[in-house]
Amino acid sequence: MQDATGQRIFPYDLVMFQKTAGAEHDRGLIVRATPGKTDFMVLCADGTEVVKKPCDLTVVDRSFLCPGTAVASVSDHGGQPGVVTGVTTKLDLVQLHGGGADEPCRVVATGVSPAEVRPVRKLTRGDFVVSGTWLGRAVEVCVDVDVLFDGGRSVCRVTNAADRLRVVSKKNSFWNRTKSAFFPGDRVAGDASVFRASRWLKGQRKPSHGELEGTVAKVKTGGVLIYWAASLQDTVSAPPPAYHPNPRKLTFFCPGGKDLMWFWSASARCYFRSRNPATARAPKKKHRNMNRILMTMAKVKRRLKAGVKWPMAVAGTCTTVDVLWQDGTRQLGVPSASLLRIPLRNEKDFFPGQRVVGKVLSPHVTIAPTVAGRVGVVKSLSYKDQTACVSWITGVPGEVVDTVTSTYDLARSPDHSFFYGDMVVSLRPRGNQESNKATNDLSWVGHIADLCDAPYIHVKWGDGTTSKVLLHEIAIIKPRSADEILKELGDWVSDDDDAFHKKAQEDMPRDGLVRGTTAMIGKVRNIIKAVIRTLGGMLHDQVEIYMLSSSMALASRPVRTAITEKIRNCSPRISDGGDCHAGEAAEDEVFHFKHFDVVQSPQDHHYLDTTDPGDGGGRKWLKRVQQEWKILETSLPDTIYVRGFEDRMDLLRAVMVGASGTPYQDGLFFFDLQLPPSYPATPPQVKYHSFGLRANPNLYPSGTVCLSLLNTTGGKGTELWSPEASSVLQVVVSIQGLVLIGQPYYNAGYTMQIGTPEGRRNELPYCENTYLVNLHTMLHLIRRPPVGFEAFVRDHFRRRGQYVLCACEAYLQEGCPVGTLDGEALATEASRERSCSVGFRLALANIVPRLVEAFALIGTQPGN
Repeated sequence: MQDATGQRIFPYDLVMFQKTAGAEHDRGLIVRATPGKTDFMVLCADGTEVVKKPCDLTVVDRSFLCPGTAVASVSDHGGQPGVVTGVTTKLDLVQLHGGGADEPCRVVATGVSPAEVRPVRKLTRGDFVVSGTWLGRAVEVCVDVDVLFDGGRSVCRVTNAADRLRVVSKKNSFWNRTKSAFFPGDRVAGDASVFRASRWLKGQRKPSHGELEGTVAKVKTGGVLIYWAASLQDTVSAPPPAYHPNPRKLTFFCPGGKDLMWFWSASARCYFRSRNPATARAPKKKHRNMNRILMTMAKVKRRLKAGVKWPMAVAGTCTTVDVLWQDGTRQLGVPSASLLRIPLRNEKDFFPGQRVVGKVLSPHVTIAPTVAGRVGVVKSLSYKDQTACVSWITGVPGEVVDTVTSTYDLARSPDHSFFYGDMVVSLRPRGNQESNKATNDLSWVGHIADLCDAPYIHVKWGDGTTSKVLLHEIAIIKPRSADEILKELGDWVSDDDDAFHKKAQEDMPRDGLVRGTTAMIGKVRNIIKAVIRTLGGMLHDQVEIYMLSSSMALASRPVRTAITEKIRNCSPRISDGGDCHAGEAAEDEVFHFKHFDVVQSPQDHHYLDTTDPGDGGGRKWLKRVQQEWKILETSLPDTIYVRGFEDRMDLLRAVMVGASGTPYQDGLFFFDLQLPPSYPATPPQVKYHSFGLRANPNLYPSGTVCLSLLNTTGGKGTELWSPEASSVLQVVVSIQGLVLIGQPYYNAGYTMQIGTPEGRRNELPYCENTYLVNLHTMLHLIRRPPVGFEAFVRDHFRRRGQYVLCACEAYLQEGCPVGTLDGEALATEASRERSCSVGFRLALANIVPRLVEAFALIGTQPGN
């Protein structure tokens, strides 16, 4: 939903609205949408919740941004993303009245730094704390409450009050969920037995029965259970006790630093840390306002005498952030309301300073050998071109190699999994360890402030200082939630591609076809790689201006044309003697491969080792399997082929041909199925032949297939498996029709983004990456086809290989978007709407030589 200016409204936004008659506030915090999803519940400073229509609201601040948050500009939220590197928040504070209608909220101070105030309670669940040389997280916090009776003449202290008292005067539920459940001045109630068993600090009240009400005078943190996560001295010293009955010995640590407590937002309760800061921060509009403030402070003092220390409330926030954009530019002091918090849907969304490595998806297809296997640092990225300027670390001190690389050829370095805002602790050398650090010393814990000064990392420490450190001098802390920690007190399959490739080469027939084409293939590879190097050199020369994607496209067009001409003119055309005639004969040969057949079970079937229910499944199970076979024999679409197995009736293997107009065009996708003994009461088990690649949001590298029909993801009604109506045919058709589609990006649950700027920004790179995965999958299948489908794979790519190369040519030369070509790999009307990225063409030019070689080895028919 959008506000009055057309800006999207998010939870925890500070919004302004027209003050109505009798109302005290004109702004508040968005906490949730109403059940009908048409209005918003807005939390005001005094805790009241009001219902407002989106058109009556205006977003004025977003205080929940923090370092490491990905953002986009409100004016161009489909454009390049950035990352927040710094946050500054100022608070406007009001003094709440004591419950009397004649005492409205009074402004106490404006523009207050969060470092000058403290929350009502010292600690809450999930807070980070420091004790000496140890950093921990509070996983359980007990709250003690002092309750006043008889106008303050009697005071009772109730321990562990969260489970024993309830608030009867609180008008909001937001802070009840996220902060202290009790504030001074709240009216609370509890069973008489609770107060009878509690300690009375003043006076004596002996309730007899029923429920009693009183006023909260003081809220304090009782015992705290701490999970100690890291130490300055690693494992040299023993951690403090997990349970701390006295939290005053613990020092609160905000991961963003003492001046960066971003969780402050409207209606939060607080006290000043110093004695009388209000006069220094009071608004300087009129003397009359100052008099009101002084009168309010006098009332506060009178209330303190009565035993209640009334807290202040945050009425508004003003947040500015520092943003590092993908293109390497920085903006300081950006108003938070001009930015949108965005999730990073695209795994190719790298940011300056991130460490990357060259990605290898199939054997012998890598980026330039000068940087292969090395770690690089991203300097800048063009989200439109999908190219990144990377400084590769060579190992020679002070020497780096700068290249412009396709983002599709990059992956995040697994050994450098840190990011802006990540929490760190200093690792001091053992010879200089300090074992007697003060309890409140925060000079050794901090967060990452900058990554662009490689090899250094800039860290902002808890004491407010910033320094440069090397990676081995710090430890990155990946905090877990309190729930995860309490719960504590994988099936990722990777193929050994190198070993397989070696075996495939040993098994490859050394016939005339191989000998006759080796020299030609080598020539093709050398020519294409030379042109690619030329393109790379041209891009390298334009590093400083390569962000201007339109100029890059114009400059690189002749080179891209040269690439595709070399592919077209130099592709091996089998025409001479011996076994080479097999390629010509195949041109006119009718492709015969039954859509369904029953054969012997293959030894590489994923479910081969599972229990065979054929003998013990009973006649009913056997009859159902035979029915499934008959349906498959007569009803399979032209692009799906299935094999049943006479010696293992519970197993099936299916292959689907990728449809034209999708990034899966001309690809082959294999699935192993198993019908369990409980079939059809439960759906089949399905495993995808992934080769460790992610071809779709619903096809995992582990081979897991997420489909509601298989009960592996949510669904309702006819989307779910029905023993009476569902079948194996429905499963395979659903996979092809619902998974292998033209825009796979939206399969990840992003259907609401269809037609939006965010959707358009992410759908194209996802399609491009999917097509590259499709090509790499082809190489894997040619080298190791599933047993029983060797001839099918070979014959498919003999016939369709030329169209795969034609499609590559269309993408390289004409810039057609992925998934817009027809069955003959020709451009359509949709091909003119957009163009594919430069980064995609760079990655494609890198893999085409391997495709040419692989297709030639199996005798692919030459194109016209």
